Amino acid sequence: MIEKMHEKSNGIVFKVIFALISISFVLGGIGAGLTGVDSSAVKVNGEEISQQAFNSSKGRQQSLMNEQMGERFWDLLDNPVYVAQFHQSILDGLIDDELLRQYAQQLKLGISAEQIKAQIVNTPAFHQDGKFDNSLYQNALRNAGLTADGYAAVVYEGLLFSQIQEGIVNSNFSVPVQQELLAKLLLQKRTVRLATFPVLNELEKQTATVEELQKFYDEHKDSFINPEQMAVEYVTITPAELAKNVQVTDDQIKTFYETNKSKYVTVGEARIAHIQAANENDAKVIEQALRNGEDFAKVAKEKSADKLSAAQGGDLGWAKPGIFPKTFEDTANSLQVGQFSQPVKVDGNFHIIKVLERNVESAIPLEQVKNQITETIRNELVLNEYSNVTREMANQAFESSGSLENVAKVANAQTHKTTVFTRNSVPAELNNEKVVRALFDTEIGANGQNSEAIEIGDSANPKTIFVRAFDYKAQSVQSFDEAKNAIEQAVKLQKAQAALLAKAKTQVEALQKGEAVNLPFGQAQDVVFAQAQTQSPAMLQTIFAMAKPTDKATYQASQNENGDVVIIALDKVADGTAEEFKPFATQISQADQVILRNDLIKDLRNRAKIEYNQDFIEQINNTKQ
Repeated sequence: MIEKMHEKSNGIVFKVIFALISISFVLGGIGAGLTGVDSSAVKVNGEEISQQAFNSSKGRQQSLMNEQMGERFWDLLDNPVYVAQFHQSILDGLIDDELLRQYAQQLKLGISAEQIKAQIVNTPAFHQDGKFDNSLYQNALRNAGLTADGYAAVVYEGLLFSQIQEGIVNSNFSVPVQQELLAKLLLQKRTVRLATFPVLNELEKQTATVEELQKFYDEHKDSFINPEQMAVEYVTITPAELAKNVQVTDDQIKTFYETNKSKYVTVGEARIAHIQAANENDAKVIEQALRNGEDFAKVAKEKSADKLSAAQGGDLGWAKPGIFPKTFEDTANSLQVGQFSQPVKVDGNFHIIKVLERNVESAIPLEQVKNQITETIRNELVLNEYSNVTREMANQAFESSGSLENVAKVANAQTHKTTVFTRNSVPAELNNEKVVRALFDTEIGANGQNSEAIEIGDSANPKTIFVRAFDYKAQSVQSFDEAKNAIEQAVKLQKAQAALLAKAKTQVEALQKGEAVNLPFGQAQDVVFAQAQTQSPAMLQTIFAMAKPTDKATYQASQNENGDVVIIALDKVADGTAEEFKPFATQISQADQVILRNDLIKDLRNRAKIEYNQDFIEQINNTKQ
């Protein structure tokens, strides 16, 4: 978490959110904080983490997982074990954050309003021509619809955790001796030559008696399995297939327009400027100057305590209803264009407000939105028809459980049948995790009954399928005769590998003694320990376990990932150097920081009193996601 929180102040996502912080920061500083009262999800050293906080974090995590995994994530939420693990991971994250927050309080760390404002001004997303642009800032703020209090907590926490992260970075160091040792081990380079003996060539020379085959079968019977298999009948339906049955009338369009008329208006908005003063006396002096004819923008630049908008002559940009605090907005609404107000107290400061421009609300004619309304109504009617049809199909699937014929009739659809398949050879039209689980992990595969409705589409493209298995065969152990060919192949392979290894070991012994042995060694190749861990691990383990050569090569027999026998000639070993290690030093340091952060969290958890609300946890784990 700590490295993630560090990224909140430097990463793109954090900067975008940071750039959208509420306008009331400009109007009067940071809000008072989050003060809602909720039942707890968990308490950490007596400090409550609310159920609302859990649900908010869960929503964000679900959105993230949906972006990463799509429909598969929602399928996983059908698994109660996964749901419990998912919820626990969210709780763990919230607990870790609260522990770090409390730790920061103990260290007397803090973030000021000025630091937050400074970050806004220096955010590139709000720069135009190299300077902070208040209009750009205001537009993004309006689009985001964020509140000061809610986002103040996010920003404060992100910067706070960043301070802790910096402390971890500063406490983490490695001495040159450590880096030299790591370089020697991780970047060690071994020069080898390989002589490979394909096992398939040797396998052709092997024979196997009936007694050997029977013995191998008896010892490995559980390895020779006929997998569960079945054929499947299925019916699918989509909204698009039902769309031809739906017609939209003019009366429906007109009724929808009249019912939702408030949606078809251009929203009124005003371009507003203000001058902020710290107290009422200063505000009255400024007001008098304006009434004496001084230019509003000029006075704002010289006198306003809000330095962000002051640089723009007090201009706060265009604002829709609900953006500003109520008192501020009510005052602005009472003004004519070009008129400024008396001083108004908002969030502990005094403001003189001026309306620069105003766009009034106006209705959009039906003809301009008729096509849009028609499409909206059509989509709703199609989805309603889809819902009704799939519900009736589900009823028929239950009532006529041994056939999908009546299910298909409801939607005027066709039934389809597959040939026999196993779990590893599911036809493309059924290759959906929900369908596979229904067929192979429930009783419907074996009992030949209709499935329930299975949604295999997504929110943008719904699709429902009903399936029924037939020609079902349960998993079974193969008889000796069924498995005979595979048994013979396995016995011969075993013999071939043993023969090649025995021969290779004899040749290695001769080579170690200095005897001449004619072997098909390939060209010399360099193998670096850190870069080779994903390649043939078994053989590489042998290479890096071999004794270093002195005046002549050393030899060892091994096997590669194909089972071929390989004689390795190790010609030279060169330890890595500190210079070669430099490109990896940052990665190692980051890994060390993660370890330090985890150690810190572990220590804080060991000393903390963590009290879970078991009723709440049971409730969320038993609620369908």
